[in-house]
Amino acid sequence: MKIKSAASPSVIFTAALITLIIQEGTSAVMSCNYTYPPGLTVKEVFWTEHVQAPWDGKTDYTDLSKHPNYKDRVHADCGDKKSRCFLNITRLNKSDAHEYNCRIITHKRGQKWVGKQGIMLSVTDLQVEIVGAATEGNDVRLVCKTSCNLSSIPTYSWKKNGEPLEKEPTKNNELLLHPVSREDGGRYSCAVKGHEDLSSAEVELDVRYSPKNPRVLVAPPAEIPEGGSVTLSCISDANPPVQNYTWFKENVTSPVAAGQNYTITNFTSAQVGLSCYYCTISSRGLSLVLDQKII
Repeated sequence: MKIKSAASPSVIFTAALITLIIQEGTSAVMSCNYTYPPGLTVKEVFWTEHVQAPWDGKTDYTDLSKHPNYKDRVHADCGDKKSRCFLNITRLNKSDAHEYNCRIITHKRGQKWVGKQGIMLSVTDLQVEIVGAATEGNDVRLVCKTSCNLSSIPTYSWKKNGEPLEKEPTKNNELLLHPVSREDGGRYSCAVKGHEDLSSAEVELDVRYSPKNPRVLVAPPAEIPEGGSVTLSCISDANPPVQNYTWFKENVTSPVAAGQNYTITNFTSAQVGLSCYYCTISSRGLSLVLDQKII
């Protein structure tokens, strides 16, 4: 933007904000160009906060590089002080959200100006919020939130496990998982499109689902020798993991064992084809009967 100084119409500031949306903890780079009347020599060029209350009792604007709030965090590069000055602020925090102005002071008494309007810096802390119970079959929304007051409605991009999501349905600042499935589980982050390097922290979406693909395995799978042993194993994929396994024998009311594995010892040939076993599993209140195995 080009702004003429009210005190001197021949002084023009052109300020350009290079980074529009700044993530907390990162850096911002700003620049301003200026012209001034001929015959003057610029002695000082520095950046200052807009309408800053002097912290050191001075009546003039304060150079940010000398302000205690910016100590070791600002670097100004004004070259030969003739036309341009850059400002780099590192380790940004929310208190840095201000309007910043470029100030020039010439060798002639009273000939000094500040750029108005300046550059408004917004410091955001993008966060992903999970809305809805992340249980398979439910509708879940991931919301990209920011504390930044944006002048326009931006478009957001999403990543899962560090990889861009291109085909997932979105609405404004939301990623829609309608319905959510176990394949949707993973680490999600969001960013404003065009500023993907300033993404939010990752949030883990842990999708809960009931036991899947239940089955019983027999070991050893080959012929069991007389007097040998055989182990039956209850297998199922679930989140949270299955907590309780109980083994039953056909026509026997009471359980014969508890635990994921059940070992039968002293196996005899008389038992072949006559023993039918099955297991039940319980995961957070959900019970399921697994398939049977006849040995």
